[in-house]
Amino acid sequence: MTLAKFFLLLVSSWIFTTVQGNAGCSLFNWCNGHGTCNTGTRTCTCYEGWGADTDLTLYRAADCSARVCPAGKAWGDVPTGSLSAHQEQECSGRGLCDRDSGECECFDGFTGAACERSGCPDDCSDHGRCVNMKALAVTSDALPLSNVTTYSGEDDTVTWDEEMIFGCVCDSKWEVGLGAGQTQEPEWFGPDCSLRHCPSGDDPSTDVDETDCFNVTSSSVYLGTAGRAGNLCHVDCSNRGTCDYATGLCECFTGYYGFNCGQQSVLAK
Repeated sequence: MTLAKFFLLLVSSWIFTTVQGNAGCSLFNWCNGHGTCNTGTRTCTCYEGWGADTDLTLYRAADCSARVCPAGKAWGDVPTGSLSAHQEQECSGRGLCDRDSGECECFDGFTGAACERSGCPDDCSDHGRCVNMKALAVTSDALPLSNVTTYSGEDDTVTWDEEMIFGCVCDSKWEVGLGAGQTQEPEWFGPDCSLRHCPSGDDPSTDVDETDCFNVTSSSVYLGTAGRAGNLCHVDCSNRGTCDYATGLCECFTGYYGFNCGQQSVLAK
């Protein structure tokens, strides 16, 4: 074979490979501008956010045309050890990825860029604040009432959800807590803070002070914890009326009156 013929074959082979490679790249629309095309393998190497090997996603478009969504700790997955689970997952496993926008469409009850947070019901109805578990543990007026503790510091294992699970701490005109002068129930209550307690008072028909919550554990108090001296129980309408939890107003029984039904008339005797 002459040198000229060898050179011609070499050039022809290069042209064929290049044309074929370019044809392969064109089939992938040149990776849509979101990656680089390897003409030898006729494959795209996508940029981050578009299906790169480092992206956390179960879906990768061969032509780099699909976006990757933000990832967060999986709400539920298969554990890899006694204290290891909740590996990062696209949309935290609680949403669907919009491949056009790269945004998560979260399932009901979840929110955040990666659906990494549980939302508070109805945003606490504008009568409370939405607080995560880490903050709830050190919040003295969060229900159920308990001694202030901590829930943090082991977010890779035990307290993995410390900043993921949220709940409402409802508003109140009076101070809520287990101490002296504090009341064991807030003014607004319910999981979404949509209900309102009526004015409290001591039942005028008994000799017992129902508002005294010293050593009392109500339904709003964690088991094993009780009110300290001077702590108050909340007694809707002094037990002598019906509370309208939508308005927070009392409808007193016959013979009782006052804003909290704490006054007794001769009709009740």
